[in-house]
Amino acid sequence: MKEININSVNHSELLSGCQPPVPAPVDVTKVMEDGKGGNQIQALLERNENPPEVLAGATLHRPMRTFSPISGVSKLLKNLYLCGGSAASVGMMQQLDVTFVINATTVTELTDTPLPAEDTRYLRIPVKDNREANLERYFHDVADLIEEESKAGGVVLVHCVAGISRSASLCLAYLMKYHRMSLKDAYNHIKDKRPQIRPNVSFVKQLMDFEQNLYGTRTVTMVYCHALDQELPDIYEPEFRTMELLYQKFRRNIARR
Repeated sequence: MKEININSVNHSELLSGCQPPVPAPVDVTKVMEDGKGGNQIQALLERNENPPEVLAGATLHRPMRTFSPISGVSKLLKNLYLCGGSAASVGMMQQLDVTFVINATTVTELTDTPLPAEDTRYLRIPVKDNREANLERYFHDVADLIEEESKAGGVVLVHCVAGISRSASLCLAYLMKYHRMSLKDAYNHIKDKRPQIRPNVSFVKQLMDFEQNLYGTRTVTMVYCHALDQELPDIYEPEFRTMELLYQKFRRNIARR
């Protein structure tokens, strides 16, 4: 195993799942009438930021979209794959000829990823999936390493616990830097390949800053969500449109009383 220490990366030299379980439907109007709207709706918003992992091979009793030759693994580009920790098996990586594994979790969440060969490169990004974590500090280095491996003909697998927030954010940064995609276009590209992605709001803000620094512009903005009483990235608006409509219906019903 060739382990890379991200803290020792020379910046100048480098410059050259499983499907998550589907949350049970929530009656937002009832939640609000019960007087627990704020906490419970916020929990609904954040439920998928750290969802419980589904064991590999578990039956979900529902159709699963196949994103790559291996169930639970999403092919983003010819040489780039994204998945959750339970899908990162030796057999899967051997089938996909993975040569470089990036594990975006802390050691208390997942042990080191089992690698398909002794010469497989390996990098751990020890960042938690919460709104206080600074993932942006790794965007340039990780993007450089993915590009380096790709140019050498290798195959990169990026994973976190569920393949939804941290690993998706790192892949977004790579597409932005080396494929010159806007944040919005990069998000839509990965969303098409892996619909369950949803980087936490803090990571999206960090990606917005990254885009500003790269291209001097922002293609994603923050919009106010009345149902949650907070700002959200506009790319998430379709996911919470129903929640907002139910919230407005609730307010109208209260006004009539």
